[in-house]
Amino acid sequence: MDNIYHQDSVRPTITQLDPITQFIRSIYNIGLIFIGITVGAWLLLVLTNTHLHTHLPFPSYVLAAIVFLVIICMHCIPRLSYYWFTKWFPASVVVVCTTLFGTYLIDDLTTFVIIGVMIGVALIILILNFAGAMCPQEFLPGGVCSTLLMMALLLCLFIVGIVQICTGNVFVLDAFASILFVMVVIAIPIQAQLNHCRLDTVEIVPKEHLMVCTLTLYLHSMIFFFCVCYFILVEERKEAMRQTTEGPKISLENDFD
Repeated sequence: MDNIYHQDSVRPTITQLDPITQFIRSIYNIGLIFIGITVGAWLLLVLTNTHLHTHLPFPSYVLAAIVFLVIICMHCIPRLSYYWFTKWFPASVVVVCTTLFGTYLIDDLTTFVIIGVMIGVALIILILNFAGAMCPQEFLPGGVCSTLLMMALLLCLFIVGIVQICTGNVFVLDAFASILFVMVVIAIPIQAQLNHCRLDTVEIVPKEHLMVCTLTLYLHSMIFFFCVCYFILVEERKEAMRQTTEGPKISLENDFD
């Protein structure tokens, strides 16, 4: 009888996750919510044939500049992540501006292409994040060389971006997108190492780094998607130019016939 009473008094205990595991899970959970909001908004706009970007009174690079400034502020002022409003309001601004920026690109693509790109990009980003989280660090970027390379690419990106804004040259924009694509491919495994606390040079404070890491994960995914969409549009533009240049030749041949 004593054993029975003793068993009744025993209650199962729920093991709590350690702070680092909670930190990692929170990054991916919140990041997936942000991505889901953006993708859901895009699909809704595509299905309803709504061209939201045509109603914006400013060019697309203004949205990109706002996102960049917000992220810089959150990196430079870590205390912003300690308070509810100063944490979620900038995050909302980033998600809204990024979603609006994407409407400039998806408006020129078909629904089939958009969904296909989303699936392909999701798979590649999963692979890059898995590599950063699990692969031996000897084979991953994140050291001095890759850091210097990222700084050099960032400097080139700023210069090319300023030239493109001043000149409006589409080929300069192609170079800008190419540099940005290389940067994000390098940055995703580095950020994955940071998210999983694998970088010894950075001391992770979960409350301080949670929102910044989440937004970085979100933006890397969006930038990768934007670059792929832009490259598809570039190929369509080249194909259109090729057809226009070949058109007169065909007409001349027909005239001679």
